[in-house]
Amino acid sequence: MFDKKKIILNHIRSFNKKNKRAIDFFEAISNILIEKTFDENKDYKNINILELASRNDILRKKILYRFLKSIYFQTCISEEIKVKNNNKVVSNLNDIVFQQKTFDYCFSLFYLNSVENVPLIFKNIYNILKVNGTFVSVVPSDECFKEFRSFFTEFLRPKKNYNFNPLFDIQTLGNLCSASGFKNVVVDKETFQFNLSKPEDLWRFIRHVGESNYLLNRKDFIIKKSIFKEFYNIYSEKLKKGILTQNTLSIFFLIGKK
Repeated sequence: MFDKKKIILNHIRSFNKKNKRAIDFFEAISNILIEKTFDENKDYKNINILELASRNDILRKKILYRFLKSIYFQTCISEEIKVKNNNKVVSNLNDIVFQQKTFDYCFSLFYLNSVENVPLIFKNIYNILKVNGTFVSVVPSDECFKEFRSFFTEFLRPKKNYNFNPLFDIQTLGNLCSASGFKNVVVDKETFQFNLSKPEDLWRFIRHVGESNYLLNRKDFIIKKSIFKEFYNIYSEKLKKGILTQNTLSIFFLIGKK
């Protein structure tokens, strides 16, 4: 279903490309994660934190700025993702390499949506958390960039749509988390307005965030250059006229307690 090599390439690209819009986005969702997870009036000392499949240092730096005495581990899916953390572990998306009941908090940013056995990953995360530990995750929602996806699909009308990565709906995400043993599961949706001035704005952002199409069958849908040029020109004209300039960047924030 998923092209593992492409997922690794996505993460490496995201780490290497210092795109301001992508960085600002990671800054924003990291701030929301911290706000949803921690009580600013509570003193957190000597907590163990894990971030899965990291592609940058943004969340780690923000958390450690507030909780200096915390121990923060990160997994990365490639040696080429050189986060500045002595507690970095290189592992693939499907392996959890830590002992059970190790961490107080586990974070994942755009991780669950790129693993094939989601129930197994939920269960593995559950096992490595301490009692009363917290799992916090961010994934794209099923409404993410719905305006662009709708225009693309209606224009090209593919028989099978291999052009976009699969997306969770809110009920499925919550049910999968609860089924793994997590309690007090909450799934919130946050929506950002993403304005376009030209088509490249969108796919460059997706590439720099590290979420380019990683479906194995993505190459089965071939667009002729002439048709893509027609699509690009019509889409560009609509943007110039102020049509389709506003897109929905919609994200699920999931929290579960052990």
